[in-house]
Amino acid sequence: MTPDYLRFDFPFDRALTDDENRAIEDEVRRIIRDDRPVTVAYMTMAQAIEGGADAFFDEKYGETVRTVRVADYSFELCGGTHCRATGQIGGFVITGERSIGSNTRRIDAVTGDGADALVRERLALLERAVAAAGTPAPESLPGRIETLQEELREARRRLRSGETGLPRPGDLVAAAEEVAPGVRLVAFAGPFASIDAMKSVAKDVRGALGSGVIALGLDADEPHVFVTVSDDLVARGVAAGDLVRAAVAPIDGKGGGRPEMAQGRGSRREGLSNALAAVAEHLRNGH
Repeated sequence: MTPDYLRFDFPFDRALTDDENRAIEDEVRRIIRDDRPVTVAYMTMAQAIEGGADAFFDEKYGETVRTVRVADYSFELCGGTHCRATGQIGGFVITGERSIGSNTRRIDAVTGDGADALVRERLALLERAVAAAGTPAPESLPGRIETLQEELREARRRLRSGETGLPRPGDLVAAAEEVAPGVRLVAFAGPFASIDAMKSVAKDVRGALGSGVIALGLDADEPHVFVTVSDDLVARGVAAGDLVRAAVAPIDGKGGGRPEMAQGRGSRREGLSNALAAVAEHLRNGH
């Protein structure tokens, strides 16, 4: 044990449930908030037992024992509690609960500065998870994870069956439309497995298309748009960043990038086709 770490062994024949762990944390925190006096006294074992002290595991004790009393709450034999009042403990967070033998369990926990540090660490981890999942708030994270898991299962199913729902790069090039003099546009939205997969398709199309603009959309709950512009068109003033900024309005998104490459994302999946149409319209109107 240390000032900010403890372990507590107790007789029990099964693992504690999450609700039981939370109930223990709540009870300990309640006593901490009460700031109850803690009294240490040395006495004989007989006096301690007569006074109602709890002793655990049939441990061997000397003639003189150390007792700890939390006012109006507990009276135990204990060698590891060193505070004058429960409020000095500060915080309390259980970090683990496990078996250490037959019908014997152990709780590990942190207190004080250690508990504060753990809470900060877990909040930072939650913030990173929320950002990585692209959700607006922690409350929506479980639903977002379920959606991503379902999308992953569907993508794996399609891969196993050979069904991607995506045309070949050559088919996309064949369908390119000249939307302005000397400006060909490949525009397609589909269920790409990921943003990286969409960019990989754009790279393959670029190799087959040559001069032109490629605008691809990721059809998902959080739609993405990716635009690339060939160097010759960049020299003529066509900028991928401008095209993406035009595209993200229908999907309630934001985005930007360099003249030759840009991307954006939004929240309105149903606006994705209009997003690609906005790219074409921007090019028709003089990029």
